[in-house]
Amino acid sequence: MKPSPRAATRSRAAALAPALAAALLAACTPGDSPAAPAPPATAEVVPSTRVTAPPRADFCLVAVPQSWQDAFRDSRLPEEPGERWAGLTPAPDGSSAFAMVQRDGFPMTLVRQEKDGRRQEVATMPDLFTFPLWAVFDGRWLVYARTDLVRAAPHGGGGTELFVWDAETGAAPRQVAGTAQVAFPALLRDGKLAVTRILGKDRAELTLHDLAAGTVRTVATGPVTGVGFRGADLLWFDRAAGRLNAVGPDGKAGSPSQPALGPGAIADMTTDGRTTAWVSRDERTLTVWRPDWAAPVRVFRVTPPPPAAAGPSLPPDARPPTADPFHRVASPTAVGDLVIFDYHLGWYVADLRTGSYVRLTADHADAVVSGSALLVDPDDNSVPPQRHAYSLLRLDLLPPLPACP
Repeated sequence: MKPSPRAATRSRAAALAPALAAALLAACTPGDSPAAPAPPATAEVVPSTRVTAPPRADFCLVAVPQSWQDAFRDSRLPEEPGERWAGLTPAPDGSSAFAMVQRDGFPMTLVRQEKDGRRQEVATMPDLFTFPLWAVFDGRWLVYARTDLVRAAPHGGGGTELFVWDAETGAAPRQVAGTAQVAFPALLRDGKLAVTRILGKDRAELTLHDLAAGTVRTVATGPVTGVGFRGADLLWFDRAAGRLNAVGPDGKAGSPSQPALGPGAIADMTTDGRTTAWVSRDERTLTVWRPDWAAPVRVFRVTPPPPAAAGPSLPPDARPPTADPFHRVASPTAVGDLVIFDYHLGWYVADLRTGSYVRLTADHADAVVSGSALLVDPDDNSVPPQRHAYSLLRLDLLPPLPACP
């Protein structure tokens, strides 16, 4: 789960464990008219919505509708025989995805793959022990974190190097940050990269990089973390003050609308510019809020099992424990009228239009969101990676989930 940024990085490494183990084993033994100009980067783009009123609290669990099952099945990405393919991030428009690809005896390769299987090689790792850990892509700029088996080991000290690749020029990636503890993931929009660097216990440094200009400035230090972008403004959260803050591209501070939060009240927060979602400090509750709502709405909470009925009781291990480390809510992502989150080893989607949620994946599966696109491996990552097949689809094109009974 995600009790801390470093723990999230370890979790990501665990999701790639089958491919990494294979790497270690291999070391021991590929005349139209011009389009309309894009809106300026400073224009505020707020995600559309079909939610007309705040939903009721405590969403209900529903079955995955057949239309969603069909969408996942029909959006599987092709893979080549004999390779290990691990997804890193989708393009925001869902047209392609970036992945780590490996064949026995060769270093891992970072590729961009189209839906029809066409590929572009972005970078080859320098040796069999180095691999890309995570990535973000805004349509032009790809930023990825690179580490190695020694640093990723449980007692290896962690640390990643950040590289950037420009899809417009196709030039070789360049390094933008040296080895550091970086919260997963970084935030990226229109060439502006927000990085939360872990300095110590409950202390971090938030920096904003302009990838085109090659400049970087410090936004804040302390118990802070980047939350997301609202147009060109970077939103960040001060956990000590319990306050959401904004900074514009000119460096001027703003004052965004505030949900009702207190100091030290949350463990994780995200926003897409309209919907803000956060996980409570004890990681047992997921809450959402929009500026036009009178109050936040609780989507999901971890509840203890009901007391045993009179009569023969269940064996102690027959009821799933709710106090173990896996019964935690983590990694929320707001995407229009949907909120994706991780709970008890699986990935879920809550629908603000219907007040319901579904489980999307098996245990230990992998899911990454960028823009409106979802790159997901619904299968258990404990099975051999050659059997995996990732799906790449647009969340905003899925129909609403069924309403609660």
